[in-house]
Amino acid sequence: MNICSIHMSNSQIEYEGQYEFIDDYLEVEVYNYHASSSEYAHVGENVKYKEFTIVDLRNKVFIFSPAFYNVGVTFALTQYEKYRTNFYFKSGQIDSAEYSLDDIYIRKIILYNPILTQCYENPAFRVTYNMDEINYKVINNAEKNIVEIQESNIEKIEFGGRCTYSNLNNGQQVNIEAENYAVICLINPIKYEDLLMYINEFDIIMNAYCLNRMRSYSTLIITHEDKCFEVVHRLLGKERFCKNTIRRPIKMDFFEYMKTMYKSICYRRVEDKNKYILLDFKIPVSLEDQFIFYFRYIDLYMGQYIEQKTKQKPNNFDRLSLFVDENFQLFDSEDVTNIDNLKNELNSLRNQYIHEGYYLQNEQFAVKGKHREFLYNKRMDYNWLLRVVKALKYGVYKIFYTSVLKFEINEAELKAALKVWL
Repeated sequence: MNICSIHMSNSQIEYEGQYEFIDDYLEVEVYNYHASSSEYAHVGENVKYKEFTIVDLRNKVFIFSPAFYNVGVTFALTQYEKYRTNFYFKSGQIDSAEYSLDDIYIRKIILYNPILTQCYENPAFRVTYNMDEINYKVINNAEKNIVEIQESNIEKIEFGGRCTYSNLNNGQQVNIEAENYAVICLINPIKYEDLLMYINEFDIIMNAYCLNRMRSYSTLIITHEDKCFEVVHRLLGKERFCKNTIRRPIKMDFFEYMKTMYKSICYRRVEDKNKYILLDFKIPVSLEDQFIFYFRYIDLYMGQYIEQKTKQKPNNFDRLSLFVDENFQLFDSEDVTNIDNLKNELNSLRNQYIHEGYYLQNEQFAVKGKHREFLYNKRMDYNWLLRVVKALKYGVYKIFYTSVLKFEINEAELKAALKVWL
């Protein structure tokens, strides 16, 4: 525990206390503070957040959060109330302790994502090889790659790199660490409430380039007064280096890709979030959930596609039928002997899961035709369901990249990135 002084919003009193970091949370104990009963969140109520400023007694660490919530009271020799948060700003500048929630207007967001190192060469670090030696060159004040956006409150994104090194044992051991970063420059400053939406949007667009699902491991902000804060939040990733093989299904230069995505998508909007749901990190785990998840996108895209062509609203069966017709090679296997039966089975299973749930009595479900007439019962074979889910998954992503985003793709890379191996 670290001894500290604590300043509360809307109060001139300075309290003593101590804080510590537990897992992804910051916990602080405030001594001799008596909170009103309204600060406690009871079952069924919304959490009531409080704004704290923490300065440790070494005058080296400043921590601010607008999102502390009360997690208990202890009565002992010293009474204290305990608060917790997983979203806070941290600085080594003691004059930052004068800041409050209303003072922070964010104009730049700096993100370090492991995938960035795989997407472009670090401008601050060069390695050259020849027959006799390997040369490492560190470049100070290296130029950044600038991508102009001018859309959705984003002026531009600067892609840069940095390199740090240290010498040990009189130069016998040299440690070099290089990392890439992105700076999102905003047209209009934002408040803390909107910050996580911009961070999540960046990570999601990065993920769509190589489908590797890695979050930014570090985030900094620059305020309108050029103050710098480190931001600790619930979206932070754990890995600083990308150890997996990077797959690039999109045949496009990285910087051109980022420009295209940011100009055509604003994932902070509910409408775009629904339309581009495949970009998100939240992917279902069970086969049943995945079946419904990808079926949902077929309903959305194929419904719009058919309506544009015929000027009529198609039903669920028509949307599925067109998808299967255009992607039949994905379903073509020894146990698919009749395409009409396959369409009926897929549509019936979708109706079963949506309306009746995942429980199948006697491990079978009723197969019905387009007009809901009963045809036969099908016993559930989970190897069959796995193949179906893989076919739906690949077909949906192929439609998404080529028809919705209008990108040219490498199909082999997409299959490998999705791990479908059809």
